[in-house]
Amino acid sequence: MLRVALVLLFAFALAAGQNAKPADKAFIDCDPAELLRAVPDLAGTKFDPSQDGLDALLSTTEEKLAAMLAGLVDLSAAEQIHEMRFEAGMGEGSRREDFRYLLRMAPDAALDQFTELRVDPKSMSPAPPSDGQFLVMGQFFKLLFYLLPQFREQSSFRYVGRSTVDGQDLFVVAFAEPRSHMQGLVWIDAATYRIVRLRAQPLERVPSSQLETVTTDVTLVPVTFESLGTAFWLPATVTVHARYAGGELHSVHRYSDYRLEGGGATNAEHAGVGAAIAPAPEDAWELLDRGIALARENKPGEAIATLRDALRRNPQMPAARFHLAAALRDTGDYAGAETEVREALKLVPDSGPVHNFLGILLFKRGDMPGAIAELHASAQLQPQDAIVHYNLAQAIEKTGDRKAALEEYRTASTLAPDNARFKTRYEQLARAAEGTTIKVEVRQVLVPVVVTDKQGHHVTGLTQADFHVFEDGVEQKISGFSVENAGVRSPEPSAAPVSESPAEAPAPAAATPKPVPVRRTYLICIDAFHTDFANLVHVREALSKLFRTEQAGDAQYVVVSVGLTIQVMQNTTSDPQVVLQAIDRKDFQKLFLGSRKSSAGGDLQSFRRELDEARAACDAGQPECPGLKRMVAAEAGRIAQQDDFNTRTFLHQLRGLVEQLRQGTGRRTIVLFSDGFVLVPGQIEYQLLAAYFPEMREASLRAVERLPDLDPVLRLAANSNIPIYTIDSRGLYTSPYYDASNAGGVSRLAPAVLGIMDQTAADAGQTLLEIAAATGGTAFHNSNDIFGGLQRAFADGRQYYMLAYVPSNSASDGKFRAISVRLRDTKLVVNAKRGYWATSQEPNSP
Repeated sequence: MLRVALVLLFAFALAAGQNAKPADKAFIDCDPAELLRAVPDLAGTKFDPSQDGLDALLSTTEEKLAAMLAGLVDLSAAEQIHEMRFEAGMGEGSRREDFRYLLRMAPDAALDQFTELRVDPKSMSPAPPSDGQFLVMGQFFKLLFYLLPQFREQSSFRYVGRSTVDGQDLFVVAFAEPRSHMQGLVWIDAATYRIVRLRAQPLERVPSSQLETVTTDVTLVPVTFESLGTAFWLPATVTVHARYAGGELHSVHRYSDYRLEGGGATNAEHAGVGAAIAPAPEDAWELLDRGIALARENKPGEAIATLRDALRRNPQMPAARFHLAAALRDTGDYAGAETEVREALKLVPDSGPVHNFLGILLFKRGDMPGAIAELHASAQLQPQDAIVHYNLAQAIEKTGDRKAALEEYRTASTLAPDNARFKTRYEQLARAAEGTTIKVEVRQVLVPVVVTDKQGHHVTGLTQADFHVFEDGVEQKISGFSVENAGVRSPEPSAAPVSESPAEAPAPAAATPKPVPVRRTYLICIDAFHTDFANLVHVREALSKLFRTEQAGDAQYVVVSVGLTIQVMQNTTSDPQVVLQAIDRKDFQKLFLGSRKSSAGGDLQSFRRELDEARAACDAGQPECPGLKRMVAAEAGRIAQQDDFNTRTFLHQLRGLVEQLRQGTGRRTIVLFSDGFVLVPGQIEYQLLAAYFPEMREASLRAVERLPDLDPVLRLAANSNIPIYTIDSRGLYTSPYYDASNAGGVSRLAPAVLGIMDQTAADAGQTLLEIAAATGGTAFHNSNDIFGGLQRAFADGRQYYMLAYVPSNSASDGKFRAISVRLRDTKLVVNAKRGYWATSQEPNSP
């Protein structure tokens, strides 16, 4: 994942709306055709080679700019940021954030001595650092410095021509500043010499940067303050776009509510009055982001219209072509989907995912030679992608070339050894090639089972005859059985019975030390999204205690923190002491400073205070009542939107971990530390809103809906036999209502508020219970013995039984199959996954 620091020199901010590459020539050296290719926004400009009036134009503009900066005072503005990430694999992520953007002048300083800050709009404390997954830039106002007199001697300028935008006559000037390796374009109002727009980007790629392109585009408007009687040129919209090896980053910053810093929120004298300019509409990248979201919401018609609109504004977006094709396919328009995919390939001919998608479309319409060609190309571009090899094998098999298909099935099953579908099809074709008659539908289901007594001690010594397996209530014949017991295991489950007396292998001539093969992997996952910082202290203590006694052997360990991005605190190692050192490092604690649990708690407290104020105003019959009710309803919606983003992002990251872990071998276990989370965004806020204002209950209940994003995680983990053990890091549960930070509230509503808060806290833990139950793990909750839960999770990975059966229901319909395991001794406790999802025979779509 690309890592981008928040604090970057403003010289490395980037330009919006274009897929610009570093120019072969500086703007000041380009002819009109070259400029148009580099900056399509210059279309319609009347280019003028004459430079006769350049000095006078620059002098007048510098004079106006210096005068404006000389009167500048401390200012602030509301800043809304829409951040987006588009990956080369056609994945996407986005988020929205609200800040106050501050300009603070240093006392008695020069014109260019001021500070630009981004702060939380409620606490006015500095904004948290970037998580590294998105590009959050600042220092936009300082781009004007290139037009100040003291910078002019260091820069080169060239008059480009005149342009008319929205009826406004503008001069266009190009500049280059070699010392900072920056260049750009400036649009200047021909009547007032006010800078209207400024675009800046590096003259060349910065060697130390992972960004291939960096461009910023700032639109400025005059904002007048009554108390000062003057206007300042302030940012109205800033768009930022970057390209890197793995994809593209785009952010849109919109500014409003300009105020003199320190002025009262209701004091009209401190409010700035901007020009009557409509808010900037969604740009092409925002439309792409919205189109993808609509497709995810199963609204292909709306998605298609939105994505087409994005492409009208910027035809050079392969991701828009790709997702438009997916939406067209979902409506049954395969011809239209194929057209868009081929257009995408013209833009990104080396994209493995796009070749794979085209191969699938050709497969569906029966063009096997075409499908094979595209899937071959995809496999060459992404040789480690098991799905692509499986798709290629299916297409080759359709032509009757079973030998070539077998090789691709072999590759797919090797790359994803725990994918039952891949393995089964490979074994079927291999046996068919040997002349063995088989049933095409045969597939084996593996069920890891942990057995304990009532005291939680592992029970050993059981045999296959002690177990009964049921699928959807129908008993199945166990075809394979093995035992994993304290590091000594029996042979792997097999559909065929094993010999009672296998032949012994001859002893080696001399003992040759060999590396211990890895037979189990423990991935320790810490939920930095939903876990309170104080609780992480206890998690760290439990991990440290475990790894002080853990012995090196046939296990390997990984420790990660999951938030807006996955942070690897200790990569794969078989040495427990290496993990212990990572846990004990001071940097371990710093990784959790990005936890959003505390900010979410602060939002809830602020929301409750606003509810109390609104309820009090309504009870007193004050005229502000309706407005305050609308305000708290809007705030509930905002918090729900943020909650929705946080939870979806976390589950997306968790699914990615499961996807990576399933590529491994042996027993793989995830241990998830979390305070828990609810799957209904804004649940507590909407319930509190309904409690305070019963007349809003119906609207509140309509607003809450369970997120579907957990189901794909459970499906993938269950089908891959990866149990997730969940440990509630809150420890012994206490009601959040009695927390010292609780602000109290309207006394008559206290019982209802207490019930809502307690139920939400319980629901957060219930999600952890659901994750563990579905995957065959165990949930440890409402206990301060976090170490005990961790210890049990590790022990279960060492002592378990593996059952195998061929299901009597051979339908490949993709439906859920419920599994139950029963023992002959009913006093024993069984823990196994609750089921799996049957496969289907369609090629794997992107």
